[in-house]
Amino acid sequence: MSARATDIDGYMADTAYPMHFHREQMPAWLHATATALGVRAPDLARPYRWCELGSGAGLTALVAAACNPSGRFTAVDADATQVARTRTIAERAGLANLDCVHADLRDYATHDGESFDFIVSHGLWAWVSDAVRAACLAIVERRLAPGGLVAVGYMSHPGASQLQGAQRLLHEANRHLEGDTVSRTTTALSLLRDLADGGAGFFAEHPGASRQLDAMAREPAAYIAHEFLGAHWRPQHVADVIRDFAGVGCGFLGSATPIENIDALSIPGQLQPRMRTLPPGPLAETARDLARNQSLRRDLFQRDARRLDEAAHLDALDALVFAALPGAPTTLSGDLRFDTRIGPVTGARDLFAPVLDALAQGPLSFAQLRTRAPYDTAPGLLNQALQALTWAGLVHACLPSSREASADALARQLAPLPGVPALALLPAIGSAASRQVPR
Repeated sequence: MSARATDIDGYMADTAYPMHFHREQMPAWLHATATALGVRAPDLARPYRWCELGSGAGLTALVAAACNPSGRFTAVDADATQVARTRTIAERAGLANLDCVHADLRDYATHDGESFDFIVSHGLWAWVSDAVRAACLAIVERRLAPGGLVAVGYMSHPGASQLQGAQRLLHEANRHLEGDTVSRTTTALSLLRDLADGGAGFFAEHPGASRQLDAMAREPAAYIAHEFLGAHWRPQHVADVIRDFAGVGCGFLGSATPIENIDALSIPGQLQPRMRTLPPGPLAETARDLARNQSLRRDLFQRDARRLDEAAHLDALDALVFAALPGAPTTLSGDLRFDTRIGPVTGARDLFAPVLDALAQGPLSFAQLRTRAPYDTAPGLLNQALQALTWAGLVHACLPSSREASADALARQLAPLPGVPALALLPAIGSAASRQVPR
């Protein structure tokens, strides 16, 4: 069967990508995460520019623009229909600070323009051809400002390795079945289910694949089509990604998923001493991926990484202001439970309760929080506690200013649309919070 007329470089585009919001791409989140990692992040108190490569349905870019009036936002995608839809929502919500660009990234890589302080992308890196990945790197090399941050999310080995056989079956079924994308995807998933239930050796040998299939079955068929049916779908090795970005002058900082920067909460305890013997970078991150069976990475890079000395790092942390998010407990009766990639991890009450108790009274700076025990003698503990609580959806860094935002106008535009996730838009943090705590 010939390629579908609506393919874009082997990527299925005849059905809309569902609306997804990626909090890890928001400016305040990236600023706070980079600061926690000890680098000088772009200043959010001054005008800045942010760009999303592969913006899809545009929800992340829309929320970013609505909740961050000091920023200028650009959403780029090769799907003209989705770009037009995002542009219409933005215009109706009065988002004059969002530019929606219809362009193949291979063409966009040749565009001149102002530098970006943030370049973000989710999923794209593992879905597209080598030529498009090269274009993404060219855009970073050409347009990322000195000190600018790149956040790239992608499916990774080894957690996604066992999906390769299932993905190929989905892709081949899509090529040979009739009907629209949703019906083809539904039929292909039923074939996988028949194989799993019928005792196929692959699923017997890899029980984790059955759990992943169960998770896929809970997602809309349109989401599965975009995630898995592309001709170039391929999980990535973190070592390759780190070296690719190093080639365009961007140093690896860590994860935009803050808990993954804390081995004590994301690596099995017996492996933590061994991890400390490994040099940072490709080797250590590959080992961490094996330790966590990592299937999705959110890597954070910086052009000309601006490492802070101990005093400057503490000053930068002190300037951060944090607030409790809706639904955060005001008191802790016992330890916290974090449901992580390695299973449930206990967060000691004595470490987390002082933060939650204090923020229940209102936003406070890092400097104010670290006057309290047990952080008064160990600010590093406070840094880790705030990263973990941010990941858990309980606290968040605030914006440095409170200029009038367009969050209410965007919320009114999104409310009647089908398939929009339940979000509370929160201009004080320049982001949105899911009404279900993320894990």
